[in-house]
Amino acid sequence: MLRRRLTHALLAGLLLGGAQAAPRVFVAYPPDGHRVAHDHVILEGSVTPGAGLTVSGQRAEVQPDGLYTLWWPLEPGLNTLTLVATQGGQSGRAVVRVTRTVPSPLPAAPTAIRAGSVQPRAHLEFWDLEGDSPAERTLRVAFEGSPGGRATFRVAGGPPQPMSEGPSGTYSAGWTVPTQARLNEAAIVVALSGRDGQSVQATAPGRLSTTHLSSGVLSLLSPGRLNPGLLGSGPRTATQNPATVRGLGVNEARFVLTTLGGAPLLYPREGTTFSAAGRQGDDLRVRLAPGLSALVTAQQVTLGPGPVPPVLAGPLSLDAPETAAAGELRLRMALGGARPPFTLTQTQGGRRLELTLYGLGNAPTLPAAPLTDALLAGVKVDTPSPGVSRVTLDLASRQAWGFHAAYEGPDLVLSVRRPPTLDPAQPLAGRVIVLDPGHGGSNSGGAGLLGIREKGLTLPVALRAAALLRERGAAVTLTRERDEDVGLTERALIAETLGADLLVSLHHNALPDGKDPRGVRGPEVYFTHPQAEALAASLLGRLRTGLPELGVGAGLKPGADLALTRPSTQPSVLVEMAYLTDAGNVRLMHSPAGQERLAQAIADGISDFYAAQVAPVSRFQ
Repeated sequence: MLRRRLTHALLAGLLLGGAQAAPRVFVAYPPDGHRVAHDHVILEGSVTPGAGLTVSGQRAEVQPDGLYTLWWPLEPGLNTLTLVATQGGQSGRAVVRVTRTVPSPLPAAPTAIRAGSVQPRAHLEFWDLEGDSPAERTLRVAFEGSPGGRATFRVAGGPPQPMSEGPSGTYSAGWTVPTQARLNEAAIVVALSGRDGQSVQATAPGRLSTTHLSSGVLSLLSPGRLNPGLLGSGPRTATQNPATVRGLGVNEARFVLTTLGGAPLLYPREGTTFSAAGRQGDDLRVRLAPGLSALVTAQQVTLGPGPVPPVLAGPLSLDAPETAAAGELRLRMALGGARPPFTLTQTQGGRRLELTLYGLGNAPTLPAAPLTDALLAGVKVDTPSPGVSRVTLDLASRQAWGFHAAYEGPDLVLSVRRPPTLDPAQPLAGRVIVLDPGHGGSNSGGAGLLGIREKGLTLPVALRAAALLRERGAAVTLTRERDEDVGLTERALIAETLGADLLVSLHHNALPDGKDPRGVRGPEVYFTHPQAEALAASLLGRLRTGLPELGVGAGLKPGADLALTRPSTQPSVLVEMAYLTDAGNVRLMHSPAGQERLAQAIADGISDFYAAQVAPVSRFQ
């Protein structure tokens, strides 16, 4: 009897405690202490199903199952967002602090220059002014200050130079360094005369030097990298350091040359040499060809004396089929062991490859006998500008299986994979496919409204899609099969090392700060090279038809510059299956049934791609 009474009392206590439990409040984004430069923030997460929600006293929309995604307005400065969920007379709360950073304009009076706004901010060095074009010798001077004033700047105490205003309160000017200038960490001083009759001035953090390496450069270079003989005028040789991960069509993102404006230009291979003509802060300015400069991080190269001598290219030739790698067309260019920078792009929907080389002393030549191969429609060589040579391969059909270019001994070799032989009855039989479940380990990916991050939502889809493809005869490798760290370059290298047909990286999308999430939903597929477009279209089509409730999304995203779409040794795509910032998409990606349908769409999209390759009239030709 006593035991029965205790049991009834315990049950009553549990029921009473359950009824009085406060509803849960979970904030997936933003993290506490977040800073944004926008007037709204995406506020998302979940509460106990059925609970109401207020944010800082204002009623907020929440779904019956507790999901919420809000486009929440912010005041300038610190915003303390107090989220309160109420249910059954009980309440739960969470507090998130978000700072909206808003630079306030300076008043017209008193006249002032905003601290930290004066440019150039980095030291600038010119080692070969006579070899630079006027554009390469021009630097930008700018600052923010009181509007409506008159601004000037001086270099090394020289005469004042006028600056123009626009937009209001922003003053700027360009100054072209004279070819005979001899400057040693010269100061650049700006001055502003305001409406109140007062004048102020400030010195740019960046100093200007010519013809020599300063002590600042010496301190930034790694020990042992600099030869004392480098001191003096003229360009230097910069040689690309060895990569941590080495591949043929795989590039480490940290090894990149950018335009002077910061856009990616090319990904250099180990041993690539450039003529370094100056320095901008931590970057070297390298001259690819007359009038064509790019920036490379100083610590990714080794400096040596003198400029890079012009590279003399020999004739083009095709490797004999018996000596070529299995299943490849190989075009060889003799370079005498030199390693000039180059880019390799695919155009004309995959029917053309353009190999562009920089710094050659002569254009490569075609042999007297035509270069013939079943894959080739023609080869031509031209010189689009001084110091730039281009080799163009026109292919007999759209190339859909992979290509790359790499140094081999004294030569540069461009390789094109031949189409595989497919079984019409079972096109996936024996095909090697790499599936990449996005993120993993310490790289969690996007925030999840229900507390499961992106890495935990991509893995079950990839595992199931792999099983479905194996049932259809494919050999499938996953870049990870558990929650672990795998580098981006390592993921791409797995596909290359295996000689995979395809690399498919699976993700879920999320919007960045400043983007209104309302109505943004559905799949997107990213690819860099035209050879991947057919695969991307097949995957997108299956996601749209198989899961119409996801929404149509933004569709195909060609020309992406992503670590998992750049690899060219096989078609490589990145699939954003759904949006983590849309409640409906999140609801589907969390459910076992939704994950099964996503996996089925991925497997079917890959199957469709192969089936089209063996169709009587392929839509990919």
